[in-house]
Amino acid sequence: MKKVFCIILSFLFLLPCLAGAETIVTSFYPVWLMTLNLTEGMEDVSVVNLAGQATGCLHDYTLQNSDMVTLSGADALLINGAGMESFLPVVTGAYPDLPVVDATAGLPFLRESETVEIGESEEGEEVNSHLWLDPQRAAGMAANLAEGLIRLMPAREQQILDNLKEYRERLSALDETIREETAGFDRKVIIFHEAFPYFAEACGLTAAAIVNKEPEDILPTAQLVRVTQLIIRTGEPMPLILKSSEEDPSVNTLVNETGIPVCELDPVTSGPDQPPLDYYESVMIRNVHTLMSALDH
Repeated sequence: MKKVFCIILSFLFLLPCLAGAETIVTSFYPVWLMTLNLTEGMEDVSVVNLAGQATGCLHDYTLQNSDMVTLSGADALLINGAGMESFLPVVTGAYPDLPVVDATAGLPFLRESETVEIGESEEGEEVNSHLWLDPQRAAGMAANLAEGLIRLMPAREQQILDNLKEYRERLSALDETIREETAGFDRKVIIFHEAFPYFAEACGLTAAAIVNKEPEDILPTAQLVRVTQLIIRTGEPMPLILKSSEEDPSVNTLVNETGIPVCELDPVTSGPDQPPLDYYESVMIRNVHTLMSALDH
């Protein structure tokens, strides 16, 4: 009897811990990285990345049955927003009471009215939703996520705010480093990935054109000619192509025809399963060094 009483007593002591346990689901890698920073030190908070660490951007992502099971046990869903998660209506329809935190709500989007756009933007996106490629906007996203986490876990407010403060200080230092490293850059770029206009702006570069297409898609001849003419008209120094590391036959054609230099960058949409907290910063600095090397050639 005494043994049973001890077991019951131990369970009662554990109840507050069990009651305080939270499962936070994030939509994809950049939001997952931010949330890991904001929940650092909270052993009873589980952060699950819905799309996995190798998915990349969510433009063509389709929810799996396993995703719906994951969401059924979630206390909140943290998203990028701005049309990135095209599957969101399915989630909110299935789980109308699941709190959803929008990381980009109220943040300034890049306006590209003066930039030549070739091809169609991603369906469902009225704005460029890849804000995390600018450290200043990434800091704003972190603040939005922190606000949502505090609403969900008010007892942990101070810890979340402390983590946010440390994280934003690191992002501010990153932004300062990028601007110092790229000070004086006066170069036009042609962007073959919708994420990189924000990175280009952070580095002081001017987007001469943005080509909206998947890397494996072949650019129609008329559009390829248009890009070629744009490159030739720009003159010296020749524009630089910014692209992801994915193979792109259209870029290869442009390089063969014009000799335009190419810079392959990491959009931070995938990465290791157990990243260090400063993984985003390290990738961004590596991108800057890659850019500087490309501009030297």
